[in-house]
Amino acid sequence: MVKGEVQITAGLGFIDSVIIDTHFVQRGRIGRLFYAVASNPGILGIGLGEDAGLLITEGKTMEAIGSGLTIVVEGRDIIETNIYNVEMGTPVSVENLKVHVMSIYDKFDLQQHKLFINKTAKVLNNHALNIPDNDY
Repeated sequence: MVKGEVQITAGLGFIDSVIIDTHFVQRGRIGRLFYAVASNPGILGIGLGEDAGLLITEGKTMEAIGSGLTIVVEGRDIIETNIYNVEMGTPVSVENLKVHVMSIYDKFDLQQHKLFINKTAKVLNNHALNIPDNDY
């Protein structure tokens, strides 16, 4: 997590106040997502692993789909950071950056910023074995 490592521009406009990074797990991009959220604490950072996706319903709820992992990073509770004081190329410190790890059928409430972990979904050989109705 180094200052200046990430440059952010306007996205496609599918969802407001969210940064999405793909091929996240395999390419080790967690530091750059941390930096993006730390420098823009009002946004939600989403890292999609391989074979992972999100179904976003009415801009209110995200549901993890696919057999991969989805990482959600929140910066709204950051207590302190040196991101604005260090020189370019210098490591950055952040206190109280919040991270959630979602797997298949977990849901995240975008309004309450709450993760609901699905305790009954099972995945074997990258295939869902059961799809529960609402066991959260």
